Amino acid sequence: MIEGADLAISIMEEDYEAGIEACKHNLHGRIIWPKGATPLTVSDLKNKLSTMWKDLSKWGVSSLGKGYYEFVFSTLEDVRRVRSIASWNLNPCMLKLFAWSKDFNPKVQQNVSAQVWVRIYELSQEYWRPNIIFAIASSI
Repeated sequence: MIEGADLAISIMEEDYEAGIEACKHNLHGRIIWPKGATPLTVSDLKNKLSTMWKDLSKWGVSSLGKGYYEFVFSTLEDVRRVRSIASWNLNPCMLKLFAWSKDFNPKVQQNVSAQVWVRIYELSQEYWRPNIIFAIASSI
């Protein structure tokens, strides 16, 4: 039984479970835009990510509204590969991916991250490696 404020609908439990199972390779994502930036269309977003995710199997994206997207991947390995990077730089915006959850509603999500610039003075050259910089950034 699915109940809303004004309506209740009976659905078969096995159909609901099949729907949940079909989403096991999905992720949610949010794009964080700098002030004044023009948002990408879903098609432009897919094209931009296709260059970064060219080694993945078939995948898709759809807009959920309010800067949130749902990503559908063919394999669990592809999900792991894209989740291995915390934030994808889409220049000028950032894509943050997070685990898919049932009954996700973008209208009730609270913003828990923001794009910021950090200047690190006197960082020795041996620390200028992508993994080290990302580790520093992740701890801020």
